[in-house]
Amino acid sequence: MRIGKKEFVAGLLLAAITWTSAGEISSLQAAGKARLSAEIQFSQQIGLFDATQLNQKMLESYISEHAFNRGLNGVLVESGLVTNFDLKELQKLGIIKIGPAKKGISRREGCEALLRSVMHGWQSELIPRPSFEASLGFRDWQPEEKYRESLTFAITSGLIQGSSAGQFRPDDNLKVKEALILLKRFFDLATTSRTPTRIALFEDVMQDHYMTAPLLNLRKAGAFDLTNLGKRLNGTGSLSVKDLSLIIQGILGRLDKPAYTARIKHIESKARNIEVTRNMLACMGAVLTEALPHSEADNHILYSDVKEGSAVDKSLKILARGGIRMGYNNNLFKGNERVTRFEALGLINRVITELEPEPIRITESRTATRDDLEAFKKILQERRERIHKILNREP
Repeated sequence: MRIGKKEFVAGLLLAAITWTSAGEISSLQAAGKARLSAEIQFSQQIGLFDATQLNQKMLESYISEHAFNRGLNGVLVESGLVTNFDLKELQKLGIIKIGPAKKGISRREGCEALLRSVMHGWQSELIPRPSFEASLGFRDWQPEEKYRESLTFAITSGLIQGSSAGQFRPDDNLKVKEALILLKRFFDLATTSRTPTRIALFEDVMQDHYMTAPLLNLRKAGAFDLTNLGKRLNGTGSLSVKDLSLIIQGILGRLDKPAYTARIKHIESKARNIEVTRNMLACMGAVLTEALPHSEADNHILYSDVKEGSAVDKSLKILARGGIRMGYNNNLFKGNERVTRFEALGLINRVITELEPEPIRITESRTATRDDLEAFKKILQERRERIHKILNREP
């Protein structure tokens, strides 16, 4: 699954909450909620909510099943137990149940999801599995047999706790504050024996942000090997020519393409602006495109404000043949506009992920099989759909 899609735009856990600033944590402590400060900070750190006011009333309110599942998904990704922010993946793994989510979720249902997460960690050998001499439980909660070992593990590790009388109240609705505590405990448990996998590169890019997947792709490709954009991406802000140059040089370095790296440095040296314009982005993006082996299509995209035969025109044609379009729907390019970091990084991500590979060259002549024909038809269909999206500016 590609998590760069916009399926999840709100915060992960408390979509209905508004949080004025990180400084509000101190006011929570002053209000007698100091014992939850670690959980609240953790939730804010990994994007379990996307703004606002966690007052006492909200902490005591009940959390919905969908909100809890999304929070659990974020923690599983953050701890490295799953790779994608995708509830459908959790359903396939059997961690959360298939079907429409309910308005609320009981304490038993929430904890059973955590127990299934523990069992997934065991199966993946990402959470150490101890041996048990006896089973533990609660007087008012006798889970199914499949949960016996995981519940014993959860109780002995402190993940799930009951009252001093051995009661758990399994049918009570799960509260927001209880969910925060459980998710923080699970994260600590899952990362005790290893370094957690922190996928969020920037504090202001939440797990469900549409740029999360592109940023991960860029990091994997080496885009941040030579430059540091800071703790916050500030995606709507501008990007310096130097940073764009180093981002592409990092990718080319991984690919061992010194000649193309030299071309990027040359373009940088000729830059008239400190910040990246769309003209500059097109020229550097075209060099990266040429460095990557790919098949080309006869795509023609006309821009009414680009001079025929100019360096920018040639760069845009290189990108177009690779299936990459820039500019606006009305055939305006506006090359002198300063681009945002989102636009610049988004284009570089498209170049490294969307270029179609070169067709396989068959050195020996042979008769095409039915499978060959079906594969060829599939390629044609995918290319037709892709060209349609490019021409219609669809994501």
